Amino acid sequence: MKTNKLYEKTKKFLKNNYKFLIIYGILLLLFTVRLDYEVYTPGGLSNLNKRISVDNPYESKGSLNLTYVNAKKGIIPMILLSYIIPSWDLVSIDDSRIEDEDYIDILARGKIDLKSVNGNATITAFKKANMDYNIVKNDLTVYYVFNEATTNLKVGDIIKKVDDEVVSDLANFKKLISEKNVGDTVTFTVIRNNKETIKTGKIYESDDSKLIGIYLTSVLEVTTDKNVVFKYKNNESGSSGGLMSALEIYNQLTKSDITKGLTIAGTGTIDMDGNVGEIAGVKYKIMGAVKNKADVFIVPADNYEEAKQIVNKYNYKIKLIEAKNFNQVLEDLEKI
Repeated sequence: MKTNKLYEKTKKFLKNNYKFLIIYGILLLLFTVRLDYEVYTPGGLSNLNKRISVDNPYESKGSLNLTYVNAKKGIIPMILLSYIIPSWDLVSIDDSRIEDEDYIDILARGKIDLKSVNGNATITAFKKANMDYNIVKNDLTVYYVFNEATTNLKVGDIIKKVDDEVVSDLANFKKLISEKNVGDTVTFTVIRNNKETIKTGKIYESDDSKLIGIYLTSVLEVTTDKNVVFKYKNNESGSSGGLMSALEIYNQLTKSDITKGLTIAGTGTIDMDGNVGEIAGVKYKIMGAVKNKADVFIVPADNYEEAKQIVNKYNYKIKLIEAKNFNQVLEDLEKI
């Protein structure tokens, strides 16, 4: 009897509310199901004076700012809007993938990039300011694992030993691998999630080279007389803030204020020798800089023509600086 009453109540509820339930189900799907896309939109500025601190810094009248891309989740409403709003673009997550890696590896690689470029920015700034720095650690880090590899190494693993032999750098690693035989299983002592663990990999041959099937990068840990602290959120990653970080550190270290009271925005990777590298998303970054009333936009040489086309197309009143290397950017800022 009770079962029949419950059935009748449920039936009545569904009959009276089926339209609402259908609409609710459709909306739930629209706003929760995420497709393998992102929607890129104009970003904004992030004042690096609030992101980077140096002991006893010199004050600045203006600001040096990171620029970023707003990446919205690939839900259906956002995807539809990307076809309507001219400054919104639909981008496949596959564009960030190497081979068929998963999204977790893409995020892990971004964290490696951020840590690496922060070290490069610190070295570049201190070197230019003629202040002491020391490279205390060179972490040989797994940046990518190729499909051909037979290994349980993962992106982010820090390799310390190869078959009980300590690894000092990339050249040393290659030498140790070259001394093995094809088909050998090699034991790696690695740091994963701050814990030491043992992993393995099998040697194979490709183009007359013996390989494990991983791509490695060096991540430097730097100590300085004046302590440098980077403050980034857990969801932030990537190397495109390297140049601007180096400029901010240098500006805090030296008496001369390179901002001259201006709002300076920019982007670009940087290596330990101060060379500036190409980035992605310059369109959205320069739009974000203009939206937030930046006076100057610093852009890598490899992205300069694209940036210039955007400025001319929309008649933006912002000064562009083409960035080839750190010293040249400082010289161009001095001319403003």
